[in-house]
Amino acid sequence: MDDDEALATVTAELLEREDERFTVETVPSATDGLQAMDRSLPDCVVSDFEMPETDGLEFLQAVRERHPQLPFIMFTGRGSEEIASDAISTGATDYLQKQSGAEQYELLANRISNAVTQYQSRKQLEETTAEYAAVFENTRNGLLLVDVEQDGFRFRRCNSRVLEFTGLVESELIGKTPVEALGEKNSRKIAGAYRKCVATRETIEYTLTLDHPVGEVIHEVSATPIISDGEVEQLVVAFTDITERHNREQELLEERAVIQQALDALEDPLFVLSADGHIEHCNERAGELTGHTGQAAEGLPITDLFPEAEREAITDAVHRSLDRGRATVTADLLTDGGHRRTYEFSGRSLTDLDGNTAGVVMIGQRTSDD
Repeated sequence: MDDDEALATVTAELLEREDERFTVETVPSATDGLQAMDRSLPDCVVSDFEMPETDGLEFLQAVRERHPQLPFIMFTGRGSEEIASDAISTGATDYLQKQSGAEQYELLANRISNAVTQYQSRKQLEETTAEYAAVFENTRNGLLLVDVEQDGFRFRRCNSRVLEFTGLVESELIGKTPVEALGEKNSRKIAGAYRKCVATRETIEYTLTLDHPVGEVIHEVSATPIISDGEVEQLVVAFTDITERHNREQELLEERAVIQQALDALEDPLFVLSADGHIEHCNERAGELTGHTGQAAEGLPITDLFPEAEREAITDAVHRSLDRGRATVTADLLTDGGHRRTYEFSGRSLTDLDGNTAGVVMIGQRTSDD
């Protein structure tokens, strides 16, 4: 901005010659300058100091009210330490006194380029920081940033999920060492995992049970080292509360154990098959008869337990159970001692939680005492 339109035009042309990235728009007054900025915000403002209606400092103040960080260079023919000081204190990015000769435009172009580069870098950093902060705060996991110190660890930052999981308030955690925040017992568990992460310099995953104000909590945790100049300086620790899931899994295991005991109490052989007719599970009686127990039976085709002449009938019974929901077939089961025992097998289809057919259960009932 310069009220000397001829000088402003020359300055614009010379700046565009100095740097092909520049596109320069000139305005004769502060009012025109503010209106131009409302239409399209520039990357940098260059303004003269002495102008008839509004001087450069007043224009700078108006710009700063609207755009606190926008690069603003005072480029004026009137030079003094007082003006330079006032410009910088008012918020000018840089101050440059007009000189004679074309060299001043090369210098001005460099100042503009540097100011814009720094502004854009700072703006990008702020945007990136804001994005990371949003992710950090809004993730479902608890996130901790942990400083690695010479004699241990210190919690630097956490999101709200950490406080929710632990029942702590921020002042009880941030700036504290693990022992200060979580006590001696919990600290030993945590510090051991952190030391392993530092030593291996790799992400580690583990499950940890800690005593918090909300009670005993089971955490599924991953710790990732942040390495700078070859040293592990910080750890990013992500964790979630799996207490409810763990308790449910324990309940399911207990239920499964009870069901298994009931199945093993049956005097008849029972096989659970996949949809392709392979054994996924069998009860104790089936294992005793065939000699295939536990993991040895898993994955074995059910047809392997019958004479070759009857295998097609067994396969057909499995398919009919899958297609129609049930089927029966009479066949000789090959025993561990090399004998045959005739059973009538009843097949029923099994479905998953979504109602999709998942496999077949087959239970054999003796048809004779031989």
